[in-house]
Amino acid sequence: MKKALMLLPLAAFVAGAAQAGTYAVVQESECPLVSASELSKAIHNAGLATGLNLSKDMTLRAELRCALEGKPAAGARYVYTFRAAIEKQLADGEGMRWAPVAQLTGFGTAAAGAPVLRQVQFTVRDLIRQEP
Repeated sequence: MKKALMLLPLAAFVAGAAQAGTYAVVQESECPLVSASELSKAIHNAGLATGLNLSKDMTLRAELRCALEGKPAAGARYVYTFRAAIEKQLADGEGMRWAPVAQLTGFGTAAAGAPVLRQVQFTVRDLIRQEP
């Protein structure tokens, strides 16, 4: 009986945590430094830290691009660009379209994925602070 009572508050806490910060993410990535799952995790962590909660007709669109700077060698550096936008689905006559509500771009150079992921989180947080 004690175990059941202890699990009930935990279940209520988990259910409440799952509802906070709900939003859809559409991401594109062409960057060998960062995997798609790492990018998704960084975006969701930034959204969770800022309390992003978008309605169902809105989405966060993220695009990460990297280009090799110079010749491929050990310790090669990449120039990266990360674009993030919050978009809202609108009725346009008979069709639907996505319209940007807020957008922001971050960029820099890096030889590893960690600095790129930090930039992703900073850009997403700054985008959310624009209060769409």
